[in-house]
Amino acid sequence: MNFTLAAGLLASAVALGWAAFGGAGSGALLNLHGIGIVLGGLVLASLTNYPISQAVRVGRRIVELVLPSALPTPAQVTTEVVRLSRKAKAEGGLLSLQGEGAGFAGGFLEKALTVAIAAAESVETRRILETEIRQLRITRQEDGNYLRTMGTLAPMFGLLGTLLGMIEVLSRLSDPSKVGPAMALALSSAFLGIALANIVCVPLAGHMRVAAMEETLVLEMILEGVLDLAASKPPYLVEMHLSAYSRRFDEASVSARVAPEPAA
Repeated sequence: MNFTLAAGLLASAVALGWAAFGGAGSGALLNLHGIGIVLGGLVLASLTNYPISQAVRVGRRIVELVLPSALPTPAQVTTEVVRLSRKAKAEGGLLSLQGEGAGFAGGFLEKALTVAIAAAESVETRRILETEIRQLRITRQEDGNYLRTMGTLAPMFGLLGTLLGMIEVLSRLSDPSKVGPAMALALSSAFLGIALANIVCVPLAGHMRVAAMEETLVLEMILEGVLDLAASKPPYLVEMHLSAYSRRFDEASVSARVAPEPAA
């Protein structure tokens, strides 16, 4: 489980609840009209900017971020590829590995072995698998961009609610009893828009960026390992080659976490 994300979302929900209900005007920030403007605006903006299939995919990715990761670690990749290297050496080469790797890294290892056996040539194998990794990375980036776009638009819809509330305030100046609800709309929509952007959308986009970086490195490890298998390199060389990725994996994870989010 991604405890950092889960703890961050929980702490943010607690802070948001305390801010909304802890003061003298308890619950005033949760104005239904303001909620409707911000959330309804985000839904309409999502449908306008992206196909519904991407919204569904982003929802699945968010669930995957919170649940325990199915992505193998660099150490697990190294162990599995070295095992396959020993098997290939003992049983007559790459053809003995048909059917191996099913389910490992989402089935990418099995696919990489299948391509290597079918292509029988390292350049073509690399070209096919690098294209697959690149397309997957583009998809992951677009999922993150979806959330960054929502994070940019949420405060804008909050501002829209503020403007509507201020118009209502100015039109009700002659009736002081109606100024309060109009001002509540103006302030609550801005609060909700800013909170959604900075507590939900932008942090989730950041975690998706980290996950995409880690996934890319793991798939690159598998690619390089399969190319080593195709070249019939001895197991100890395969292990030395793949072990070099562990440090790169850690450095990429740290840099992705500390790097600023690009503007949408």
